[in-house]
Amino acid sequence: MLQQTVMYNTVERCGGGEWQTILGAALSLQAFSFIPLWGISQGYQPAIGTNYGAKSYDRVRAFNKAFMIAATLLAAVFYIPVMAAPKAMLSMFITDQAIVEMGAPMLRVLFTSYITYGVLILAITFFQAIGKGGNAAILTILRQVLLFLPLVLILPLLFSNSVEGVFYAQLITDVIVLFIAVILMAGAFKNITQEERLALA
Repeated sequence: MLQQTVMYNTVERCGGGEWQTILGAALSLQAFSFIPLWGISQGYQPAIGTNYGAKSYDRVRAFNKAFMIAATLLAAVFYIPVMAAPKAMLSMFITDQAIVEMGAPMLRVLFTSYITYGVLILAITFFQAIGKGGNAAILTILRQVLLFLPLVLILPLLFSNSVEGVFYAQLITDVIVLFIAVILMAGAFKNITQEERLALA
């Protein structure tokens, strides 16, 4: 709620009511496209958690790889239409074609990182599944508050068309959080490998 309140207020201040309409349509598309990714994470969590608890680390790796690939392919189902036909996607929510034309480029910006959302969501779920909720909380809070909100407020000051900064804030936040998530997961799998070696010693 805080995130969307800041976003709507910022785009209204920077671009006016038309941009609030564009943002509302873009966020509706994003929310809808999140549903199947959250769904796949619900199957991922017990698969990882059960095998991690049983120390079946080979199966943890296998399930992780399979789910990551599946989530990325599922994300592509939404990513490709939005990137290929942003005007058509916005037209499902907005009837004024002038507003659609204005918002189409920023819809692409908002969705640029969406293809990685399956990986990001599963990374957060991974840490919940193996009992490292602190890492999951760090990634979530960074993405929704600590990184995102300052960028929403700062980036409009750096763009000639200030409202564009709001949409780029999401992209930049996602890239940073994904980078951190990959580092944390690499560290977790390194620890798993060390546990395996100790078990064999």
